Amino acid sequence: MEEMTKEEMQRFLIKEAQRGSTEMEAYRNLMEIIGIEFPNESKKEKAE
Repeated sequence: MEEMTKEEMQRFLIKEAQRGSTEMEAYRNLMEIIGIEFPNESKKEKAE
């Protein structure tokens, strides 16, 4: 897992915005870099 300061994360998100990424895409890319998974809810969990 790579460590990033909050300033580095902010710069990354700004660059993603300049590239035209959506907010969700930018966060997913950031999370991939720092090594955490985006939580997924299955349809089964929502139905219960």
